[in-house]
Amino acid sequence: MMAIEKGNLLRVEPLESFSGTFRVPASKPETQRAILASTLADGTSRIFNDLRAEETEVMKHACRGLGAEITERDGYLEIRGCGGRFRHEGRVIQANGSGLVFRTMAALGSVQPAPVVVTGDETLCGRVMAPLLTGLRDLGASIDSICREGRAPIVNWGRGLRGGVCRLPGDVSSQFITAVLFAAPFAEGPVEIEIVGELYSKSYVVQTISCLTEAGVHVSVSDDFRRYRVEPSAYRARDVQVGEDYTSASYLLAVTALFPGRSALTHVRGESRQGEYAVVGILEQLGLRITFERATSRLVVENPTGRLRGNVEVDVRDCPNIVPTLAAIGAYVEGSLRVVGGRLVRFHKASRIEAMVHELSRAGVDIEALYDDGICDGFEVRGAPTYPGGVTFSSWDDHRIFMSLFVAGLRMRSANLYSGFEDVRLSFPRFIEEFAAADVMTSVVGEGHGAPRLNSHVYPEIDTVDLV
Repeated sequence: MMAIEKGNLLRVEPLESFSGTFRVPASKPETQRAILASTLADGTSRIFNDLRAEETEVMKHACRGLGAEITERDGYLEIRGCGGRFRHEGRVIQANGSGLVFRTMAALGSVQPAPVVVTGDETLCGRVMAPLLTGLRDLGASIDSICREGRAPIVNWGRGLRGGVCRLPGDVSSQFITAVLFAAPFAEGPVEIEIVGELYSKSYVVQTISCLTEAGVHVSVSDDFRRYRVEPSAYRARDVQVGEDYTSASYLLAVTALFPGRSALTHVRGESRQGEYAVVGILEQLGLRITFERATSRLVVENPTGRLRGNVEVDVRDCPNIVPTLAAIGAYVEGSLRVVGGRLVRFHKASRIEAMVHELSRAGVDIEALYDDGICDGFEVRGAPTYPGGVTFSSWDDHRIFMSLFVAGLRMRSANLYSGFEDVRLSFPRFIEEFAAADVMTSVVGEGHGAPRLNSHVYPEIDTVDLV
């Protein structure tokens, strides 16, 4: 693989056809949760089909800091957990740009024997953390923000969690819930979480609860997923089989949707508890035939005409990570694709709806943002058969924006330039290689071509949240 230098641009030539067999990466959220649960267990666990990407490496590095011994084997990870016997020396945990690593480590710092500083890169230090910090303080944690209240970096003084009740917003980040749930078994007494407002990204909470219960943690959940109770309990070592990542699969599925032909995605188990599995049903609504071959663990995707038709509305409150992919697909829908319920993505690495609307509009796509009570909540796009191309796209320093724009550009008439392509290492390291196998031609050029570097995204101000 070529050495990639930050700031370069990627030139991508358009395609006339697309087909082939492609491997879907392992799930990033499942891998991260399995690493964390194995670290907190007493004994040795194995994680098969783990994803090896930058954000899972960041989680491994953080967990080694807690005291885990993690060894990479061929096809699996072997983890000797610390079982709650955390290292005693004070230290700094670097989360880089991973919100999940920062939030879980901020929570687990509460039950460690010495102060822990948890920090991240410039983008992460701008993201909203105040509701989590407030919730942890309500449970007895002693946490201070170092630079700006409610934001990273923080110092957790490690004075324990007594238990009790905390209230968390459901419409900012499901990772707040995940973070408290992972730390709660080490509290002195039961921990209860009450959700205020509507719960978005429920599928990620479901993944967390499944991970915890399978590891022996005693968790109870109300039928509406608005109340959680965790009893003091011990994590149990176990073997885990990680499934496919449907957010990563969405980019491959999207390209198969844009061209006539037949392709296969390998290393899939079929239906998944991941919310982003919804992309399969959405593409079927637009006219694709998708079948799961259980014997070969393949999804076979067929689009005989290469056309997408329909007037479809999709609620993405439980599958936010495919919002940029849907914008790329919608650019070619004969009719319209209306996406709602996506307000959560304004808190991601970039404000993803605004990013996709801005970039696709520059390419001539008829797309507009939709607002609900003044909040960007979705978009409506009316597609066309093709576009001129020749655009220099910005990734907005967000790997999912890059990958989605990459997909959209393949059906344009002229080559495009893209910034931020090196960030695929975060979740889909072989992204460019997978497309090269289908004769997608790319080349690296210098940044003198003038790609906008829109890395000054300002996150919404939610330093205090009304939980009444």
